[in-house]
Amino acid sequence: MRKTVISLTLLISWNLFAQPGKSKGPGGQYSERMEMMLIWKLTDELELTEDQAGNFFPLMRSYQKDVMELRRQEKLMFEPMYNKIKSDDKINQSEVNNLLNEISAIDKKKSKTRIDFIERSGGVLEPQQQLKPVSYTHLRAHETDSYLVCRLLLE
Repeated sequence: MRKTVISLTLLISWNLFAQPGKSKGPGGQYSERMEMMLIWKLTDELELTEDQAGNFFPLMRSYQKDVMELRRQEKLMFEPMYNKIKSDDKINQSEVNNLLNEISAIDKKKSKTRIDFIERSGGVLEPQQQLKPVSYTHLRAHETDSYLVCRLLLE
């Protein structure tokens, strides 16, 4: 009986230590897997040659880095208002107008960043390949779960 209890205790503790770790930033502990899946899916969807993939993915990573920075700025922009709302402080109309102007500016930067990326990808991709992610996001995203891949790319 004692051996059984010890065996069960060891088995249970082993299972506890085998649980996934905590997330580490965007994408959590699986961000590398998600990036590999993104690369695989885009290579397949865009029918990239080896040379195209070698030139396209550095452009894409640069674009993603720019988008993440814009998202970070957006988050920082909302924090003061969120804190005011949480603490029941009064918010005046000029603060709302300022926030709306900042939102508009960030949205313009996002659009410009996206268009710049698509234009730069024209040096690497054929026109049909260049527009596939854009049309996919808007026209066919509802058809499949893999819309997340293009959403990650184009947001």
